[in-house]
Amino acid sequence: MIQNTIINEKWLKEFSPIPLNYNMKELHNYIKLAETIWVEPIIGHTFYGELLEQVANNELSEENSTALVEAIYPYLAFAVAYEALPLMWAHISEVGITKGKSDNSDSIDLKDMTYFQQHLRNQVEARKDYCKKWLCEHYLSFPDIDCCACGCSCCNQNEGKLNYPNPLKQIYGTRRKCTDLK
Repeated sequence: MIQNTIINEKWLKEFSPIPLNYNMKELHNYIKLAETIWVEPIIGHTFYGELLEQVANNELSEENSTALVEAIYPYLAFAVAYEALPLMWAHISEVGITKGKSDNSDSIDLKDMTYFQQHLRNQVEARKDYCKKWLCEHYLSFPDIDCCACGCSCCNQNEGKLNYPNPLKQIYGTRRKCTDLK
């Protein structure tokens, strides 16, 4: 049974570092896994459910479509690649765990794999930060997202959304209040 996801093969190929000729059917389980681990905690269960429903019915609102293409899909595509990487490198088969090899190429060793995995993780984290920032900058369009829960630096700019002090506006201490540092 194929689970509903918010990204399809077209968008995954568009934003992912995975080659276009890769068998995308092998990645489907990792799409749902990446959505659950990486995306849903950022956007929240309610908004995630809304996106799933709208994508399944092919009735995306303009705001949600923009959020997917501008922020969520680039992040999700790299998260899928990150989650699928170990089993793209080594395959589980009836003869055991094997590394891929062809006539024209050899598999990378574990040291190279670790480097590649760390580099991919850095990309996922950078795209995660961008996704959070983008959603916070457009929080008025997405009332189901708790912008303040993400903890990004953008949240400090949304007056009325957070109770964090702006370090450039006030110095907390004795006998000093509302000292403007600019």
